[in-house]
Amino acid sequence: MRYDSVMPFIQFPFIEVPKELRPIVGEPTPGTRAYRREGTFKECGEWLEKLGEHYKGDVGLSTNSVVLFVPVSRASVYKRIRDGKLTAFFFYVTHEETRLFGAKRKAKERPFIVVSISECKAWGEQMKRRVGFVDDPDESLFKESERLLQVAGGDEPTEQEARAAIEFAEHDPKDKGNRKVRYQKDKSTVFDDYKQQDMLYLMTELKAAMSSPEKAVALRRRLRKGMEWNKEQKTWKLKEEK
Repeated sequence: MRYDSVMPFIQFPFIEVPKELRPIVGEPTPGTRAYRREGTFKECGEWLEKLGEHYKGDVGLSTNSVVLFVPVSRASVYKRIRDGKLTAFFFYVTHEETRLFGAKRKAKERPFIVVSISECKAWGEQMKRRVGFVDDPDESLFKESERLLQVAGGDEPTEQEARAAIEFAEHDPKDKGNRKVRYQKDKSTVFDDYKQQDMLYLMTELKAAMSSPEKAVALRRRLRKGMEWNKEQKTWKLKEEK
């Protein structure tokens, strides 16, 4: 079965970002739905928690995990964000550093970026309609993505577009030309130290989003309690409820 060549207009179901949430998520880059904020790593954790609470688990998907719903590269996700076609929330962990002769400047780590699961699902459905893709109820999610990838390569950016999209994602356009801001070129030391915590937050939020209301409440209650270091397993874990 193929869809007609003239498809009906279907408005994309963007999530709503109310003004009262702006103190948490920051302001969007003009012409896009990329909301950017910066601060300490602790504030980054609070930012992610508040997003999880407000959107009830719908926001918290990393750009690497979009492929679970849409068979595209991360550069394609960045391009869609840059084009204003996907809502994304950025958090840049910053710290002050002292330059030669005592001058101060802001150092910014690579950003944590999360997007909406519902928007990614809608993107996947949009792609299916465009290419006339027919769902198979007996097919696994992985097999479906693999099959869709074969016919939906048009969403991938050119090399030039990919470079521009990555630049847009990693560096806030408002910092361009500002000599008092330095983006760290090497892999983020903060991210190295806390990436386990970040992934645990994200996976717990995703688990909560797919759980029953009662279980979701219990999972988010544990998230609010924070994490602790497991000396025996040498990893981070959610604190136990007492």
